[in-house]
Amino acid sequence: MKSLLLAILGAIVAWLVIGFISKDFETHTLYAVVIGIIVGNTIGKRQK
Repeated sequence: MKSLLLAILGAIVAWLVIGFISKDFETHTLYAVVIGIIVGNTIGKRQK
């Protein structure tokens, strides 16, 4: 659970940094990355 939260936090921080540099805060990309992290983590847990 800790690694999942850290991965999501990392995605949010990266989104903020890129948003400040490009001055464009698109939330669609952030939502897609967070959902991808959650789905990937769930599938990874099931395969173990």
